[in-house]
Amino acid sequence: MVPPLSAALKASGRLDHAPEQHRLDLGVSEWPTRAARSQIRTVLEGRTDPATVDDMVLVVDELVANALRHTPGIGAFLLEVDQDRVTVRVFDAGANCDAVAIKAAKKSDENGRGLSIVARLTEEWFAEPATAGGKAVVAVFAIALQENRSR
Repeated sequence: MVPPLSAALKASGRLDHAPEQHRLDLGVSEWPTRAARSQIRTVLEGRTDPATVDDMVLVVDELVANALRHTPGIGAFLLEVDQDRVTVRVFDAGANCDAVAIKAAKKSDENGRGLSIVARLTEEWFAEPATAGGKAVVAVFAIALQENRSR
């Protein structure tokens, strides 16, 4: 369901180097949302401002929860860190990229606001077909990495 790392990445045309990459197989995790949140915090805390890390955690939580709730199976979580942006991809077995869309929720609805939150907290977001089948929901964040942090 999840392509090899190099096949999963879109060339941005902006980089003269490869971004730092962190991959996590959520399909084998007992608690996939917790694992994805932990990965964000482990990789990024202390490297960018805490509010941005909190926003990323919230977005990833929504994307993983949606994949668990609305698709036949969850795959991997891919985190790419570059100097001025972080890109996350949540892979799942669902093939319909068009189904990943913001829906209007009424005040009384208990669900239906997650992708609106994703749209407000990210620079951009979209769904794309995965080369090995299924799809990836992608969220891109503008960041400022703090200096003097070795990795």
